[in-house]
Amino acid sequence: TFGNVYSRLSNPTVAALEERVAALEGGRAGLASASGMAAEAMALMTILQQGDHVVAGGALYGGSVTMLAVNLKRFGIETSFVDATDPQAFAAAMRPNTRAVFAESLGNPSLVVLDIAAVAEVAHAHGVPLIVDNTVPSPFLCNPLA
Repeated sequence: TFGNVYSRLSNPTVAALEERVAALEGGRAGLASASGMAAEAMALMTILQQGDHVVAGGALYGGSVTMLAVNLKRFGIETSFVDATDPQAFAAAMRPNTRAVFAESLGNPSLVVLDIAAVAEVAHAHGVPLIVDNTVPSPFLCNPLA
């Protein structure tokens, strides 16, 4: 590695934050972003490309709905929104081109509770990651990685 050669790419303060948050969450590594929407966009755009499909829980923050239903659609990525309280709805919406499952641990603003373990089982059975926005409860109350 070249160390911290340019602060926008890496710097010791951000690296310390990423390492500590990953440790608190029980993760292997972390990546800090300027906002939750930036984090969601990074996670999804890393995985998705034109022609892909996402299954998303229907109880989502409005900005997330817009990103999935409008912005990603412009790039040829389709999203199916399902009942976030029904893991079988996630399973029924899976397609051969599904590349990710996205949901919130507690829907914003509805507070619909996601059965993380059951939805993770569906996603992993289809070979795709479950991306969980855990903004509302925080890792103190809910740890999706556990």
